[in-house]
Amino acid sequence: MKDFFQLRLKKHQKHMMRYIKYVLNDHFVLILTFLLGGIGYYYSAWVKSLPAGFFWGKILILLIWLATLHFGQFVSLAKTADQVFLLPKEKQLRGYLSAAFSYSCIFPFVFLLLVTAFTMPLAVVSTEHGFISFIFYLFILWSLKISHLEIDRLGIFQDMKKARQNAYLLWFIISLTTLAVSLWLFPWLGLLLSFSQVVLFYKLCWQTMNVPLDWQMMIRKEERRLNRLYRFVNLFTDVPEITASVKRRSYLDFLLSRISFEQKNTYLYLFARRFLRGSEYSGLYLRLILVGTLLLFFTRDYLLALIIGIVFIYLIGFQLLPLYQQFQYVVLAQLYPIKKSQKQNNIKKLLACLLAVTAFIFSLTTLWSLTSWLDRIAVCLVWFLVVILFIQFYLPKRLKKMAS
Repeated sequence: MKDFFQLRLKKHQKHMMRYIKYVLNDHFVLILTFLLGGIGYYYSAWVKSLPAGFFWGKILILLIWLATLHFGQFVSLAKTADQVFLLPKEKQLRGYLSAAFSYSCIFPFVFLLLVTAFTMPLAVVSTEHGFISFIFYLFILWSLKISHLEIDRLGIFQDMKKARQNAYLLWFIISLTTLAVSLWLFPWLGLLLSFSQVVLFYKLCWQTMNVPLDWQMMIRKEERRLNRLYRFVNLFTDVPEITASVKRRSYLDFLLSRISFEQKNTYLYLFARRFLRGSEYSGLYLRLILVGTLLLFFTRDYLLALIIGIVFIYLIGFQLLPLYQQFQYVVLAQLYPIKKSQKQNNIKKLLACLLAVTAFIFSLTTLWSLTSWLDRIAVCLVWFLVVILFIQFYLPKRLKKMAS
């Protein structure tokens, strides 16, 4: 069964490699380089200004490490047909799940390595343990993540909901204690505790597990995981595998009621209704605004804030462009006696409204993050200017290209 998992993994990786070239494009890598460079520069300056034994630094590191331990899930690569075709082989699936568990550790381990390296300067200043403690902290986090994945895998077995909740509560208490001991006392003692809890959760969540698989839960969890991955890729290119959900959201009807029932607003109403009820566009919009707002909240330099705002305004506008083609193959929409230019004006009006709201939210954030009124006003004016340039110049070219 381990060979079967490797075969399925190769197919999955080959499928995902189709999207890597769109994600790691030149523009994204360049923007990411400038963004990380700017954050690293100001982070380095901030750490140098801290006194030795900085108390709040330990608390900040503890919260960051606890949060990052939740990144990464158990990857089963289960498919819908497995509950029929693999059911007779359920007893032999332990080898498959063991191979899946090993693969599930790769991404979290790399991510924790980067996070630990990033937080080490602050940890050295706050704990005064020295950079040699990096090895201890890294293995502590890896050990805690292994147990977290064990608990996540526990959820694919039948009637394990309560047991999984109890195991998670125990894991959280142990993780909090282990990290606190490592930061406030001795890293080597935290390492011993982390190794001990790996053995404990291995016995509780795997070695003694002798109940049937919950096939539907395993498949559902894997579908949700892939859907989140596809949504990230969808920031850069269209992903046919995304399964969108539509919700009524009656509490947003007041927004639609502000659109007058006139022929000139036909597509404006359709686009706005699709945006509000479809989870892929509204969710994407809110997530990008949230990430951009958080970055701006902790940015004290006006130039870096200006770049972050421009990047996110462009990303939001670019990712909402597919709204224009949502009703392209709807027969009834083709019968509307509406000119093509009117449809383009409607999508421009909607995107102008959404991007203006984005620039307004970002502007409110700068009232907290930036200290100079001159910097605040200059940054906000540039953001609104970018919205105008995007709507008046970039958007018509993109719509013309999409139409052709």
